[in-house]
Amino acid sequence: MDNHTPTENSHASVEACFKRDDMRGIWPFELNAEVARLTGRAMAELLAANADGKMEIVLGHDARLGSFDLLTAFAHGVEEAGGRCTSIGLASTEQVYYACGRYADRFAGGAMVTASHNPRDYNGLKMMRSGAVPFSAEDLAFIRLRVLQLLEPVPVMPVGEEFAEYMLHLAGFDAWKPLGCVLKIVVMAGNGVGAVAFRPIAKQLEVFGLDTVFVEDTPDGTFPRGVPNPLLPDFNKRLAEAVKENKADLGIGFDGDADRAGFVDHTGTPVEASHILALVSQRKLAACKIRKPVVLRNICGSQLLKHLFPAGGDVELIDLPVGHGQFKRLMRHEAFSDRVVFAGEHSGHYFHPDFFCADSGMLTALHLIAQTWQWKAVGETLADKLVEWRNTYHWSGELNYDLKSREDIQATIVDVANEFGGSMSRYEIRKDEELDLNRCMPAVGGYDATKLAAPDLKLVEDNGDQGWWFCLRPSGNEPKLRLNVETWNRGDLADLTGRVIAVLKKHGATEG
Repeated sequence: MDNHTPTENSHASVEACFKRDDMRGIWPFELNAEVARLTGRAMAELLAANADGKMEIVLGHDARLGSFDLLTAFAHGVEEAGGRCTSIGLASTEQVYYACGRYADRFAGGAMVTASHNPRDYNGLKMMRSGAVPFSAEDLAFIRLRVLQLLEPVPVMPVGEEFAEYMLHLAGFDAWKPLGCVLKIVVMAGNGVGAVAFRPIAKQLEVFGLDTVFVEDTPDGTFPRGVPNPLLPDFNKRLAEAVKENKADLGIGFDGDADRAGFVDHTGTPVEASHILALVSQRKLAACKIRKPVVLRNICGSQLLKHLFPAGGDVELIDLPVGHGQFKRLMRHEAFSDRVVFAGEHSGHYFHPDFFCADSGMLTALHLIAQTWQWKAVGETLADKLVEWRNTYHWSGELNYDLKSREDIQATIVDVANEFGGSMSRYEIRKDEELDLNRCMPAVGGYDATKLAAPDLKLVEDNGDQGWWFCLRPSGNEPKLRLNVETWNRGDLADLTGRVIAVLKKHGATEG
């Protein structure tokens, strides 16, 4: 294997799993869940003739990674052929022999998921008939041939070129005129699928003068350079280095499945997600004829958006809880479906109503490419356009703090609310009963998580020309709190962030 990305099952890779007495193959590249399912089905068909209507197979598995999943898939295959399975769980192979021999009147056969003494990258199957009788060469030949007969690849419908044309159309490139200058960009896929999806787009833009440099573009599921995540400093550092090394105008970094994008300017400086939301919103609003258009951000969005789109202005800014489902539901709601122009989260998810109300890092990147290209044509850069925002708004980034238990989370948030709530305006996640949607709205009464749709806490001090806010919200999976802090026209971001962290540490929080 050239990399660690599973490939489609082929007859050659499946045949390689069948050995003299059993099955062994590299997991999950040769012996995977689909192969195990088909093997279970074939074994049940083989034994059915002598089962006297009782097709039950006893199963066990060893401690290898993937063994339980292979056992489950094998059992599903047996069930497809009309049989059923009983598992003795984590076991030694001879325990399966014992069950198959001791209860020969019950079990038509047995199977053990194991690769015995093979290296850890392998897994396998040892199969037997009732009474722990080993499979013959003819038995294994039947199963091999039957699995190959059943092995039908999922139909493939290439959409790369079609997808590229559609995205370029949405971004306005079908009406694009050459600007007389080359725009050089770096696309970093982090060994995910971003380069696979973006190459056809880049190819079609070459005619206009787009020069694209791809880095970390080979898909590799082990992610040898680290998890591709535009929020991680290491990821952005590598993107910045590639941009500066190639003297590019823009850097684009995609996460593993390429629905999320992060950006750096020509100096290698990361562009905050809220700045992307603001830039693309302005670009889309300039071509918009909607009355009272809507822009969406989540609870961690920059105050820049509030200042660009103030309450009572021509654009309605709506705050939502964190989570792509929250955005998609509101964008499709009959009260907003014809007014939403753009939406974005601090994590790099951007949502486009013209792209099925779905998130698209690709389409967002194309809008930013077009805007950066237009600026370059008149001698300006993305970095030039961001100077004022960067000098005014200062964000901590998302900071994570671990607590000992989930019970500590609520006590910690309550303590923070009491510590800062007297001098700051509080916002909370409540259900908008009229819309039947959760929204981020001004608080009503004291902080009480039991009365909220989500326990997220946001406190804001906005004096117009200066102020600060912070948001504290729990992880959905771990005893962890996520903290975001932003100041504007104030030089004390570190001090204010430290004040919040000090309260967290009273409860034993540690940086995570």
